[in-house]
Amino acid sequence: MKRQSELPAVSNQEPRGTQKWVEPVTALLMALTTVGTAWCSYQSAAWTRQSNRLMNEFNALERRAGLLSVQGMQQATIHTAMFMEVLAAKQAGNEQLANFYVERFPPDVRKAYDAWLAQRPFENSNADPHPFVPKLYEPRGTREAADATAKAASTLKTARSAGNISGQYLANTVLFATVLFFASASGKFEQQRVRSLAFIFAVAVFLFALVRTAMLPL
Repeated sequence: MKRQSELPAVSNQEPRGTQKWVEPVTALLMALTTVGTAWCSYQSAAWTRQSNRLMNEFNALERRAGLLSVQGMQQATIHTAMFMEVLAAKQAGNEQLANFYVERFPPDVRKAYDAWLAQRPFENSNADPHPFVPKLYEPRGTREAADATAKAASTLKTARSAGNISGQYLANTVLFATVLFFASASGKFEQQRVRSLAFIFAVAVFLFALVRTAMLPL
């Protein structure tokens, strides 16, 4: 009995003409992806450094604002104590002692005290209760502390924005790594359909990562 002729094996390989353009395109895709990965890594590190620098500046401004506020409160406490001594001396009828304290008022306190006296507080019930009301007296460093606080808030916002941009660049490196994986694996699958799907997916992810990278600031 004659042996039946064997059926021709079914090949899962792509046509030779297809392989001629798929392999160079895959190599080009992987090369561009490698460049994109390096670029995003560099940008992520640069934005991280900027975020850290801004955070250090924010901390310095916060400390300066706090220091100015504490110093202003301490000075206001001393000035209030001196003013109370003046009132006590006047109550006791000791004008010499009262003048002793008044002459040693700092210029800003003396200005507030004179403006308060001009209201005739001992006769005028509508006069301000003391010279340390906001319209007459402002603790030293108040404006500087407010400016430092405002600048610190702006710096913190910029630092967080830089950190967010760094995170987006880092996320793009993950996308590019995905492209490398699927582009490399697309030539190793046995079934043509799987190879094609892997290659198409790699191209789609590459284009998505490329657009995301182009939209980010440098």
